[in-house]
Amino acid sequence: MTDIRRELSATEVQDFKSRAIELAAEARRIIKTALASGFDVKRKPDGSFVTSVDLRVEERLRELIRTRFPAHGVIGEERPPSNPGADFQWIIDPVDGTEDLVHRVPVFGTIIGLHYHGQPIVGVIDIPMLDICVSGAFGLGAFQNNERILLGDLPSALPGEGARIMLGARANFTRYGDDGRLFDAVTRAYPNHRIYRSCYAHACAVTGAADATVDYGNRIWDLAASRILVEEAGGKYVVIQDADIPGTGRVYGAVFGKPALVDRLAALLRRLKAGETAE
Repeated sequence: MTDIRRELSATEVQDFKSRAIELAAEARRIIKTALASGFDVKRKPDGSFVTSVDLRVEERLRELIRTRFPAHGVIGEERPPSNPGADFQWIIDPVDGTEDLVHRVPVFGTIIGLHYHGQPIVGVIDIPMLDICVSGAFGLGAFQNNERILLGDLPSALPGEGARIMLGARANFTRYGDDGRLFDAVTRAYPNHRIYRSCYAHACAVTGAADATVDYGNRIWDLAASRILVEEAGGKYVVIQDADIPGTGRVYGAVFGKPALVDRLAALLRRLKAGETAE
C-alpha cells in the first residue's frame, strides 16, 4: 500500500516542520513567562490539574494555526476540535505534565503533531526548563535541538535488567480499566526502569537517553508527536492499546524506542492482554 504521506513534497513537509517549531517556541515563551510571574491552578472534573498556562498556550497556538493554515483542523486537550473534517490536523497538548508544572518539576513540556489523513507528518516535543526540543518530519529525520538523532539498537538477547525502560505511572494503566498487571509485568521483567508521567519519557526514547518507553491510557494529544519522531530517528513504534472509552473517547497506548526491545516489550504486553502469563 502506498503511504499517503508521499503525496506531500519535501518542501511542504519542511515548511510544516518549521511552523511547528515556531509554535513550540511560542509555547515555551508563554510557559517561562508564567513561571516567572505566576499562574492560576484549578482542578478539572476528573481531578486532574489545569492551569491558566495550559489555556493560554492552547489559545495562542490555535490562533497562530488559524492565521497561517485556515483550512487545517486543530485538536487540543483544553478546547473542542475545530474543523474536524480537514485533511490536515494539528494536535496539541499545550502543557503535557501539568501536575509537574504545578509542582515545578522540570519535565513538563509542549507536544505538537501534524497529521495528514490520520498519518503523522510532523512532531515536536519541547521541554522548556531542560532546553530540549525534539523535532522531526516525514522523510526529513529527527533532531534534538539542531543535532541529528540516529538511534542504534540493542542485542535481542540482552537481559531485561540491562535495558533502560521508561513508563508512565501505574495509575495510567488503571485509569480506564484494571490493566495494572501490565505495568507490574514490565517492571518485573525490566527492573532498570524510570517513571515519568510526561512527555520527557517520550523525548528520552526518541533521543536514546532511554532504550524504550511504554505509555498507556493516553489521549491522542499525548502521543501526537511520538510516532513520527521515533520512526524518523530510526526506532520503532507499536500500538498496544486503542480503545473507545464511553464518556472519554479514544484512548491509546504504545511502546516505542529501539526496535529489538520494542518488539520484546510489545510481545510481552500482547500476551498479557490476551490472558496469557508473562513467562
